[in-house]
Amino acid sequence: MVRVRSLFKEEVKSLLRKYSVRPSKKTGQSFLTSNRVARDIVWSANLTKDESVLEIGGGLGILTQWLAQCAKTVYVVEKDVGLVRALREILSGLDNVEIIEGDALAIDFPEVNKLVCNLPYSISSDITFRLLEEVKFESATLMYQKEFAERLLAEPGSANYARLTIGVRYHVDVAHIMSVPASMFYPVPKVDSSVVCLTPRLAGPFARNPEIFFWLIHGIYSYPNKQIGKALRIWFRNMKLDKALANTLLDRAGASVTGTERLRTLTLDILVTLADCLVEMIEDELVLDPRGKSM
Repeated sequence: MVRVRSLFKEEVKSLLRKYSVRPSKKTGQSFLTSNRVARDIVWSANLTKDESVLEIGGGLGILTQWLAQCAKTVYVVEKDVGLVRALREILSGLDNVEIIEGDALAIDFPEVNKLVCNLPYSISSDITFRLLEEVKFESATLMYQKEFAERLLAEPGSANYARLTIGVRYHVDVAHIMSVPASMFYPVPKVDSSVVCLTPRLAGPFARNPEIFFWLIHGIYSYPNKQIGKALRIWFRNMKLDKALANTLLDRAGASVTGTERLRTLTLDILVTLADCLVEMIEDELVLDPRGKSM
C-alpha cells in the first residue's frame, strides 16, 4: 500500500516549479494539499475493489493515490501538460491508474462505476452537465466552490434556487458530504469549497420529452425573480409568438399553477407538468417544435 501524505506549501511550490506549472489565477486553479481531506472524500465514496472510478483534474495526485488504494481501476483526466508529467512520475508505482491526457470537455470518457473529483472550478457547470448526460454512474462525489454547491443543494423558495439547481436535480439527487476550508489548498483560494454526492434520481416525475423540459427551463429562468406567467409571456414574445399562449399553457397545467408563483418557488413537479403541457401545444401546432422535428 502506498503511503499518502499531506503536501506542505513549499513542497507544492517546488513540484510546480519542477514541472513548469504556473497556477492560473484566471481559472482559480488551486491544489488540494491535505491528506486527511483527500482520504475523507475518497472514503465517503464507499469504493470497492471491484469498481472503476473517474477523476477529473488530477493535479498533483493526492486524491488519485487514495482512489488507487480503494478501487480496482482509476482513470484520471488531466489537461495541463506539466501536471501530466507530474502525475506520471508521482503515480509511477501504481499499476491500476491510467492517466488520460486531454480536455475533460472534449475527450471520450471511459466506462466507470463512480466519479470522485476535485473539479476544475472554472468549468464546474459545463463539466457537471457533460458528466450527467454522458456517464452512467452509480454515484459522483464532487468538490465545488461553496457557492456553486449551495446552488446545487438549494430548495424551492431559497435565493440560491435557479436554473442550475433545476437542471442538475432533474438528473440526480444531491447530498452535502463535507465542507473544505480554503486553507486546505495552494494557492489559497478566496472561497471555501464543499463536497457533494450526486446519485441518479430514480423517483419521478420525469418529463415526457426531456429536450422540451430543458428548453422551457432555459427560456424562463433567465428571469428567476419574476412570476411564472410574466416570464412565460416574455419568453413567448422573444420567440415572436403570441404572448397570450402563456395563458393557454397555464390553463392546460390546471390547478397546479396559477401564474402568479415566483419562479424560485416552483417545484420540479410543477415544471414537469408545464413542460408536458408545452409538448401538447407543440403537438396541436400552437407552438413550433424548437428542434424542427415532428412530434
